[in-house]
Amino acid sequence: MRFFGALLLTLLTGLSLFTGCQGEEACLSNQHAVQAGLYSAWSEADKDSTLQDLSLVGLDRIDSIYANVTISEVFMPLDFESDTSTFVIGVSETLKDTLSVVYQKELDFISRDCGYIFTFDIDTIIYTNAFIDSVAVDYPTVKYGETIENIKLYIY
Repeated sequence: MRFFGALLLTLLTGLSLFTGCQGEEACLSNQHAVQAGLYSAWSEADKDSTLQDLSLVGLDRIDSIYANVTISEVFMPLDFESDTSTFVIGVSETLKDTLSVVYQKELDFISRDCGYIFTFDIDTIIYTNAFIDSVAVDYPTVKYGETIENIKLYIY
């Protein structure tokens, strides 16, 4: 009888470990990024564009997010400690724009095992016009783990 009790306890413990947070990545990835698609400003319909040699760095950050890549969408991580994240995006040494995302953040409870995450709501996008024509906020809510395009960058 003791053997079956120990077996049952082991099975229940193992089951609770697997159902607690739907995998380790759910608690640990902390991926909160504004997802921006690149579009041609010259097209009447939304037409995907690709930029070559794109670089993206967060203002007051040491590491680049992207360095000389060919890309049609960018992911810009948001700062948990601020209400604004600013990025320098460039396609050459001289052709650079600054893009500031102003947002409100709210702390949301996920589970006892995972704890809390931030959800961000984009208020405003402020940008310069070296090669960015305009910016449209398509989906203002930046949620943990979502893969929805938040903004559209219309480029020359």
